[in-house]
Amino acid sequence: MTRQLPLDLSVRDRPSFENFWATENGAALAAARAFAEGRPGPLYLFGPEGCGKTHLLAAVARAVQGGGPCAFLSLAHTSPMAWQSLADLPPESTVCVDDMEALAGHADGERQLFVLFETLAPARRIVLAGRSNPAGLAVTRDDLRTRLGSGPIVAMRRLSDEVKAQALCHRASLRGLQLNDAACAYLLAHGPRDPRALFALLEDLDRETLADGRRLTIPYLRAVLARP
Repeated sequence: MTRQLPLDLSVRDRPSFENFWATENGAALAAARAFAEGRPGPLYLFGPEGCGKTHLLAAVARAVQGGGPCAFLSLAHTSPMAWQSLADLPPESTVCVDDMEALAGHADGERQLFVLFETLAPARRIVLAGRSNPAGLAVTRDDLRTRLGSGPIVAMRRLSDEVKAQALCHRASLRGLQLNDAACAYLLAHGPRDPRALFALLEDLDRETLADGRRLTIPYLRAVLARP
C-alpha cells in the first residue's frame, strides 16, 4: 500500500495553559495563570523531572506575548550572550528562568541572576523553576536566596500513570485523534516514561495516521513503534 505523505500541518504542541493537564498540579497552574495575568513576581515552581515545570514557564511566555518584552532562559543551556541580552531588558519585562539547579557552582550566574532581579524591580515579573525549592538550592548568595523566596513558592508532583493517561487522551482530543483506553494503556506500557517524550510520540503518531490513513488501534501502534 502506498503511503500518502501529508503536508506538515501537525506542528509540535506548543505549551499553553489549555493543554496542561492539572489534575495533580492545579495550584501551579493557577499560580502561573495569575502571574501571566499581571500578579507581581517572583513566582517559583519546583518539583521532579517530568512534572510540567517547563510547560508552565513556556505557557507563561506564550500568554504574555504582545504585552511587552519577554525572555525565556534555561540555566542548563545559558551563555554570556544570553545574560547580556537579559541585562538589556527594560524593567517591565517578563522573564522565565528554567533549570535553577544548574546554577550550583556558578558564582557569576548567581551574580547575573541577582542583577536581573534588581533590573526587574519593583514588579519583578520573573517566574523560575527548578527541582528543589529555594532553600534547597546550592547557591552561596544569601541575598539571592532571599529574593528567590520572596514570592509564591509552589511544589509540583510527578504525574502518576493514571494522570499521564488522562493527559495523553486530552492531548489526543485536542489534535482530533481518537485514542481509546486500550490504545492509551498500550502507549503507556510500551512508549517513553517521560511525559514530554510521550507527548512528542503522540505528535509523531498524529503524523503517521495522516500518512497511513489509519486509526490508533493496538496492532497499528505496535507496527508504528516497531519502525526504525
